Amino acid sequence: MKIPAIFVPAIALAAWLACLSSQALAASGPPAPAWDVNLGVGVALRPTFEGSDRYAVRPLPLIGIRWHDMIAFGEGGLSAYWHRRNFRIGGGLTFDPGRDDRGSGGVFGSGDDRLAGLGKIDTSLGLRAFASTRIGLFDFDVSAVKYTGRQDHGVVMNLGLSAPLRLGKKLTVMPHLRASWADDNYTQSYFGVTAAQASASIFPRFNAGAGFKDVRGGVAITYRFNRHWYVGADASVTRLLGAAAASPISIADTSALLVTTLGYRF
Repeated sequence: MKIPAIFVPAIALAAWLACLSSQALAASGPPAPAWDVNLGVGVALRPTFEGSDRYAVRPLPLIGIRWHDMIAFGEGGLSAYWHRRNFRIGGGLTFDPGRDDRGSGGVFGSGDDRLAGLGKIDTSLGLRAFASTRIGLFDFDVSAVKYTGRQDHGVVMNLGLSAPLRLGKKLTVMPHLRASWADDNYTQSYFGVTAAQASASIFPRFNAGAGFKDVRGGVAITYRFNRHWYVGADASVTRLLGAAAASPISIADTSALLVTTLGYRF
């Protein structure tokens, strides 16, 4: 997988920060337990598809399992990683839920009747590589995913910055910012319109090229009632960029996402 030249400095910066982190920051707290398990339920209010101006409420299962701080399964999929103090690097499997061209995409998917004629984008497996580190109050992360689906076989890369802030023993507030880059295979699948699709849908023909896809910022809040039970909320705003924003499929370039959860940590 060829890494876009624009991301090479970012990856080099992440590696440099990781070196500083491993040298300057000591390990905090006691050794992690063998198992760390979080289970819960949530509700998400989100657009019916990327670029939609309509919203739908969806159930959100919460599953987070970590073994020896080396293997994890959760929202991002299945991953294995190596870590030293505050630096982590690893890889794993994730998935793209796809998109339907009718209705609302089912309970967990996305879709809209206005997409009729574009065809369904099937769920696809993704191969993911990632690295992250913490410097002072800030967490930095970079990741790349290569999808392997029939319609979606593109590459998406993410750069993230967050700052978990402990406000007392029970409340944590975390501002976060993320930018995504996508190659032309991915953008064409989700934002492009072929000649055949244009003749079968309400959208004109459009060729979507590679580039930054979106930028997202928000705040996550977690309140722990005790060592087991907690509630959380995450509100964010996403702004589409480049070909994603220029696409006729993108009815709204700016959208919001609200997620609330109730969880139990074993």
